[in-house]
Amino acid sequence: MKLLVISGTPKKDGLSHTLAAGACEAAKAAGAEAEIIQLKGLTVCRMCGDGWGTCLKTHRCAFGDKDNFNTFQEKMGWADGFVFITPVYWGEVSEGMKTFLDRLRRCEGSKQWNQEVGDSYLSGKSSILVASAGGGGGGIISTFAQMERAVSHMGGTMYPYDVFGFYDFIAVNRWNKDYKLEALKCAVTGLVKKFDERAEGN
Repeated sequence: MKLLVISGTPKKDGLSHTLAAGACEAAKAAGAEAEIIQLKGLTVCRMCGDGWGTCLKTHRCAFGDKDNFNTFQEKMGWADGFVFITPVYWGEVSEGMKTFLDRLRRCEGSKQWNQEVGDSYLSGKSSILVASAGGGGGGIISTFAQMERAVSHMGGTMYPYDVFGFYDFIAVNRWNKDYKLEALKCAVTGLVKKFDERAEGN
């Protein structure tokens, strides 16, 4: 299995960074390939033309080569599954994660209207969603709803739910961080195992 850990924290250390590193470590220990992408330096969607630009026609961002977005999008195609990790800011995903999901949704979600290009890179794949609140956990539920909606728009909940769709939701705050880190590692290990079992069954 190839697992992509998508980190929405702008920091090089801290809780979200620790969670991303732990998820990657657990995946590799379970025999998977794993990589972390750090969502930094992305620009907000410019809504080209009449609101849709190359994202609707070619499913690539016209400005994506300038800030690594197109590279990040291609990594989504490489992966068999995902871990989305974001700090909670104002009851929402981080600005970096929101920018990424907004642009990715335009490029990948629009594939459903153009069958010649194939399915979204998230279609038929599984995701673990992680929301990390620095305080007591306020805003985690609304953050999960935001991530779930974006991933769903890109086909990330396609049936059957064997190893497809949302595998787990991990809510983390400063008091539960130690055992929630272990829970995330267990979730990643379980996802890799389930994926491998299904691959062997085919």
